[in-house]
Amino acid sequence: MDRFDIKEAGKHGLFAVVVGVISAFASIVLCLMVEGSYALFSAATWLVWLLPVFGVVSLLLYRWWHLRLDLTTHRVIQDMRKDKAISPFLAPGILLGTCLSMLGGGSVGKEAGALQIGASLGTLAARPFKLRSVYRRNADESMNGYAAATGMAATFSALFFAPLGSCMFVLELTRFRKTINRHVVTILVACFVAWGIASIFGIGDVIDKIAVPAPAWTVVGQCVVIGVAAALVGTLFDSGIHWVHDLTWRISRNYLVWVIVGGVLFAGLVTLCGWDRFTGSGGNILGDALRGQFGPWDFAVKALLTLVCLGFWFKGGEIMPSFCIGGLLGASCSFLTGGDPAFGAAVGVMGFFAAFSRCPLAAFLMGCEIFGWLCAPYLAIAIFVAYMFGSPVGMYGDGVDRLIRTRWGRRLWKTMRARMRDEEASDAPALGMVVTAEDALRATKGALKDPSTAMPPEGSETTQPAPDDGADSQGRLGLKAVSDHENSQVMSAAATKPSSGEARMH
Repeated sequence: MDRFDIKEAGKHGLFAVVVGVISAFASIVLCLMVEGSYALFSAATWLVWLLPVFGVVSLLLYRWWHLRLDLTTHRVIQDMRKDKAISPFLAPGILLGTCLSMLGGGSVGKEAGALQIGASLGTLAARPFKLRSVYRRNADESMNGYAAATGMAATFSALFFAPLGSCMFVLELTRFRKTINRHVVTILVACFVAWGIASIFGIGDVIDKIAVPAPAWTVVGQCVVIGVAAALVGTLFDSGIHWVHDLTWRISRNYLVWVIVGGVLFAGLVTLCGWDRFTGSGGNILGDALRGQFGPWDFAVKALLTLVCLGFWFKGGEIMPSFCIGGLLGASCSFLTGGDPAFGAAVGVMGFFAAFSRCPLAAFLMGCEIFGWLCAPYLAIAIFVAYMFGSPVGMYGDGVDRLIRTRWGRRLWKTMRARMRDEEASDAPALGMVVTAEDALRATKGALKDPSTAMPPEGSETTQPAPDDGADSQGRLGLKAVSDHENSQVMSAAATKPSSGEARMH
């Protein structure tokens, strides 16, 4: 018990309850304000032409609160991974920015806004607690990332009524940082508190449940097809958003200009093509798809409009639009598989989310909490296929698979190399015996083929008794004498022998 600080654990528990309550009401306020903004747009669709103005106002608010104009959910998550403190002004900034985008009919969601609001409120709520790690040996580590993660998970839990999936989502987004993993119990407490309060009011993203088909190979095939389609479209979608971000950033960093360009482009597409029903977050379109009402290419239209809004730096979220795109895509796959479109839409929602976010565990748990645990086997198949066929880099950076190949992979490789060195050291004597036996066998084969030319194995030496120093010197003198005598005989014979010409003359 000397390693565990009980007093600090009590502070963490109280902090979790406070964050859960604050996050629940923050989620409720976000839902009411965003839905009210979109209701005003639905009553006056001409407001779409004011979308550029609304985008400029939201960026000016960010500048007033000293927030980065290019601040996105991905950047907030990166700051959490680095244990940086999240600005308390981010909560009102993303709240008003999302409402302004929805007031102009922008194809954005409030879910990623809820993540940012939760991170901001969690950091703010942790200040009076002065939290430290519950383990005394880690008392000096920073708690900024953990506090932001707690608020983020709790707000997301209240919004989707999915505490388990929300907790896992934040763990995967932060790539299982040790500081956060050590306090996962606290995060779960905050998630369940926020979920309980939101459930009492019933205000959040309520997604319709679907009928689960009986087990059959055709249903499994439908899940595989949807998983492959979700991987391909999800990769194109998040790659497209990042590509537009990079392109605009390289051309000019005047984000006020880019929201004007993007707003005009969005308003033109909606007006000329009659795409009014594809504005907003897309929750109503997802509900239609879950009831079997959809068009074969609706997912492409929604993806294009969302890419324009998010790519040109409008404030808002990308999670509910991604749910909508995945649901429409899964329903459209029924034209190929002949399966139930409503079931395909539900499977497509989570398959697309797994490929898009690179968070498969969160997608599985959220899918089970939203659509029911009877869908678990089918969701697991679609999510696994979508994750494996998708790009290793998603909307929020590298996926867990790349993490395994890098940090955990290096550890595993070091362990394997050490084990291989130990095995080589233990097998060295046996290996030497094998080499010696092989050389001896090669020499024996040579002797059998030609006994007169049999040579000892390469690298070996014939063993003879070593003479002492006296015998060795006498032997060397004797050999020298014999050699000199033979040389003299050869020279005398050569002097007395006539040449061939002289012999013919005689």
